[in-house]
Amino acid sequence: MLIASLVVLAGVVVGPELLAAVDSVILRVREAGPVVFFGAMAVLPAVGFPMIAFTLAAGPVFGPTLGTGWVIACAVAAVVINLLLTYWLADRAVRPLVGRLLTCFDVRLPDRVAVGAWQLTLIVRLAPGLPFWVQSYSLGLMHVPLLAYMIVSTVVMTGYVAALVCGGEAVASGNGRLAFIAIGTLVVSIVLLRLLRRRTLRLRSFAPLAPLSVESSS
Repeated sequence: MLIASLVVLAGVVVGPELLAAVDSVILRVREAGPVVFFGAMAVLPAVGFPMIAFTLAAGPVFGPTLGTGWVIACAVAAVVINLLLTYWLADRAVRPLVGRLLTCFDVRLPDRVAVGAWQLTLIVRLAPGLPFWVQSYSLGLMHVPLLAYMIVSTVVMTGYVAALVCGGEAVASGNGRLAFIAIGTLVVSIVLLRLLRRRTLRLRSFAPLAPLSVESSS
């Protein structure tokens, strides 16, 4: 199945040792109950822990007791908290350090992305291959306005979270109907978001955004 294939692919990419460590952490926090689990889901991805490990585990563990809908709601709430935390860390801690480092090379970070911020956020969120936490810190370093960052990121992640929570629960319980819903949600989300990303890129080609990367200081 699709979700199982994603797990296998993740194991190949990150390596068995790292995957085992991730499994160990997930096992410990889910045994501590939903409060600890979703609290960890809100915090740990800010330091590079894979968000997908939480979304795949949440459904099978807490779906039977909380219900799939509540699990999805709690997972989305954890994502929202993580988005706020990562944005704050990028702005208050990482950005000053990166700014001072770049000063040594006579370049600077853009002060703020005002024009095209919504498009930029969407493009980064849908960029293939970028981990969730890298996307979040990148947008924070570029000083994308908080409103655009939160709304676009939450909308994009909600579809993925719902699909993976349902998919993880379906694989664990052997529920074919739930698996079908999960795969359908994931496919529709990916197709719609990719189409939206292509349209955004076309619009950007006609109306270039404000500087998005580091600029040479004058």
